[in-house]
Amino acid sequence: MMHLATAARLATGCASTALKAPSGAAPKSLLLANALARTPKLPASSALSLHHSQGFSTRAERKKAALERRYHWIEPEAERLIARAYARHRTLQQRDQPSPNGWTSFPPSISLKDLESDAIEQEYHYEPKTRGDKIAKTLVYYGEQLMHLFFRDKYDHHAVTLETIAAVPGVVGAAHRHLRSLRCMKRDHGWINPLQEEAENERMHLLIWMQHTKPTRLERAFVICAQGLYVAAYSVLMYLSPRTAHRTVGYLEEAAHRAYTDYLRAVDEGKIPNVSAGEVAKTYYRLDDSATLRDVILHVRADECMHRDFNHHLGDLYDNNEADEFPTKMDETMGLEEGQAAESSEEKSGRKAGKGRKRQSAATAEAAAATAGYSTQAAASNKNE
Repeated sequence: MMHLATAARLATGCASTALKAPSGAAPKSLLLANALARTPKLPASSALSLHHSQGFSTRAERKKAALERRYHWIEPEAERLIARAYARHRTLQQRDQPSPNGWTSFPPSISLKDLESDAIEQEYHYEPKTRGDKIAKTLVYYGEQLMHLFFRDKYDHHAVTLETIAAVPGVVGAAHRHLRSLRCMKRDHGWINPLQEEAENERMHLLIWMQHTKPTRLERAFVICAQGLYVAAYSVLMYLSPRTAHRTVGYLEEAAHRAYTDYLRAVDEGKIPNVSAGEVAKTYYRLDDSATLRDVILHVRADECMHRDFNHHLGDLYDNNEADEFPTKMDETMGLEEGQAAESSEEKSGRKAGKGRKRQSAATAEAAAATAGYSTQAAASNKNE
């Protein structure tokens, strides 16, 4: 507005002077034209914002707040602890390397007290917004009732079967995004690797539980039939409506959280012996030799929280027409240590602002990967997507 006022006064002054100028003098209209050319021009949107700055500022602040809380359906404390717990087995290749955030080795420590906290134990539920959300919730509800009817109080057998199903969506979703990238001949923007990582994590859960229980022949037959139907149905759903597919997985992980909470309660009540943790779990979660079944259940439940919230977040991205945006991981917004949140936020802002710009250098990518808690290989692959 100051630029416009200055230009107006200059134009008025120049015009009045031009009327009084002698015939031999240089025309003041040339000075006016030069002055206006040097005056910065404001775009229409900026001019409007000067008159309605308060309304636009409020909307911008609301949008900024929404972007900062991508995982708005859970408490910030839960987001921090879930991200911290999940980072323990996502950085195997760098576990002995020093990192910019001060860690001398991976994984970062997380206590059983944190895993038992109300923030993780609390059952969070994403309220359905669309018809697809309601269909997804209904499908999962009846599937959960069928599982309870089949297994009843056999929580260990329930866990084995649950993981054979839960490991399917990640690999199907990754394949869908991979084929989509090839078909459309464009980047994937970092969706493939987290989905593959989710499938691998669920498969490791299965191997962990196989050291604690052995499924019966009937249960194995149930798994074979259920897996075949689920792979076919989920593949079709992912092709027709990816957002509904991710929302279905989000509700499925909500059910998994309830199942592991029931499993934990059964161990605490003595219905299931609290035996020593298996070797697979000790290696995967870096547990002490004194670790027990209860400790393993706490770690697995925290993993399911991450899968629950990440898939709901992917569903939100489709809702907001952001299928070609980088997904926001929890530790990018919350940070795993004090001071790390700023670095992670800068990395995320750089990725979004860097669309069409020059890619970051390899050294910067490695530093960002170590700060965010990812392996170098996964981070480099995400950057290239």
